[in-house]
Amino acid sequence: MDRSEILDDFLIFSKHARLPSQKKILALAKNALQVLQSESCEYRERIPGTEIAGGFLDFRQQKDMPLVVVPDLHARPDFVYNILNFVLPKKNSGFKDDIKIIDALQEKKIRVVLVGDILHAEGRARGRWEKAFKLYDRLGQIDSPEMREEMREGLSALMAVMEAKILWPENFHCLKGNHENIKNERGGGNFPFRKFVMEGRMVLEFMQSFYEPQVLEAIYDFEKALPLAACAKNVFVSHAEPLCFFDKAELVSSLLDEKVVYGLTWTANDEAKIGSVANMLDAYCAPKAGVKAKYIGGHRPVPENYLLRQGGLYAQIHNPQRQNIAVVKPSKTFDPDKDIISVQ
Repeated sequence: MDRSEILDDFLIFSKHARLPSQKKILALAKNALQVLQSESCEYRERIPGTEIAGGFLDFRQQKDMPLVVVPDLHARPDFVYNILNFVLPKKNSGFKDDIKIIDALQEKKIRVVLVGDILHAEGRARGRWEKAFKLYDRLGQIDSPEMREEMREGLSALMAVMEAKILWPENFHCLKGNHENIKNERGGGNFPFRKFVMEGRMVLEFMQSFYEPQVLEAIYDFEKALPLAACAKNVFVSHAEPLCFFDKAELVSSLLDEKVVYGLTWTANDEAKIGSVANMLDAYCAPKAGVKAKYIGGHRPVPENYLLRQGGLYAQIHNPQRQNIAVVKPSKTFDPDKDIISVQ
């Protein structure tokens, strides 16, 4: 497919008027899972003693290129479309000319890393969740116009991420966040989710009511195969602020370690050990002379474009009211005042 055809597909995801079909979700989930499981060992080592692709994306020995960090999606398929369709200014990318992100992906000139949290619209849909919950709580009814709209957006965002992973397997990546828990399970570093109502439980029951069990299982398997962290020479990325220092063996085997899953996806503000970020950057990043390494994550909402923590080394970039991306050039220190850009 050429660029215009691909963009048309993502535009369809962003404007889905109905719930996605079981057939389409199942096909995308299976194909995306296969891509995740077969990623190159050059940047995604296998868990020792297994054929399971590990939880650490290590790009330090790969070709240097700009890295785009995308904060929490939270059921915004239009966010994915807007990223792909965005013309990245040369001053922000280091390229000789302005370039659309989709073209940079097609030409393997850029890496995109999402920090996860694909499902569950949050603050922008609070009223919708509360209306859906009234029927659910009083009548045990999971079907409502509000719940269908929520699931249409959430599943469309999920399908857009899966499609992008299939199209650009080496250059488009998604990490696991705390909302990657379609079964609303407790264990393995996951916890049942609720914020305004009982979002995790309601999504699970909706999936069980409207889709065959194999669809739920396919999404669950996709979530379980997502990595937890990514690293280049001058940047480290995870969904949440690291709870503590994790060595490489722990990162590679993190998908099987509930302590690491929790520590990279659930960490609350002020819960992380002081120095955890500095220790991670010292251990993993080796930027060029004059360049400082930074750690970027999402998870906790920020009021403007970012908040700095851990002595300015950790940048939270998730503003759920904005569609911002962070662009990290390989030869420059990430500057949140200049390098966080709106694609909206």
